[in-house]
Amino acid sequence: MKKILENMIIKWHQAGYALDEIAPLVPQVPKAEVAAIITRYDKETRL
Repeated sequence: MKKILENMIIKWHQAGYALDEIAPLVPQVPKAEVAAIITRYDKETRL
């Protein structure tokens, strides 16, 4: 997956979008991968 897509997913997550709202916006990325990106981002920001 391209880094720009990952950054877009993180920005939408920061803006308060839910996983079910983000996944249809990037159909080329599997929903499980979107969830993994969000989870990893949340873990990194808590440190």
